[in-house]
Amino acid sequence: MLRNVIASRFGKAVLFERGWCRYQFHKKSTLQLALHAMKYEGLYNLGTMFGFQLGEWMLSSGGIGDIECIVPVPLHRLKKIERSYNQSEKIADGIGKSLARPVMRKLLVRKRYTVSQTGLSAEERKKNPEGAFSVAKGVTLRHVLLVDDVVTTGATLAAAASALFQAGVEKVSFAALAVAMKD
Repeated sequence: MLRNVIASRFGKAVLFERGWCRYQFHKKSTLQLALHAMKYEGLYNLGTMFGFQLGEWMLSSGGIGDIECIVPVPLHRLKKIERSYNQSEKIADGIGKSLARPVMRKLLVRKRYTVSQTGLSAEERKKNPEGAFSVAKGVTLRHVLLVDDVVTTGATLAAAASALFQAGVEKVSFAALAVAMKD
């Protein structure tokens, strides 16, 4: 499902090793309410719980291969101050517990402030995160699991993966709680 959503918007331009996505996201659903509470109302423990369940599901669906670490999609420092935490970090923490892999919060940095993807057109969503990420120097990892909360177009994951590839990471896999479905 995740591969199809990203391929439908980017073609084969975004190459990733494996992809896991546990839920389909629909507007005005119970899942939307839960994710909104996690992201904006401080119920970050939901992220850890969802992440743990996602990690368990990943293990039961054929394993994780040679993934070395888990990297949450970072928020810009100003947005993190505004929210007080990064929901993708909480999800990554839960996945890390399930997979027994380290979560590397400082490997990837959002160096440029980007507006929220919510409400943007598909084309605007594609351009918004381009060039927004940088990677810590001296990366020697071969395979990274990149984690986000909800994938709509895959633009954020694509931009973050691009930075990882440019830094020398050989393989990037994606995990997200949900993929947005067209209602």
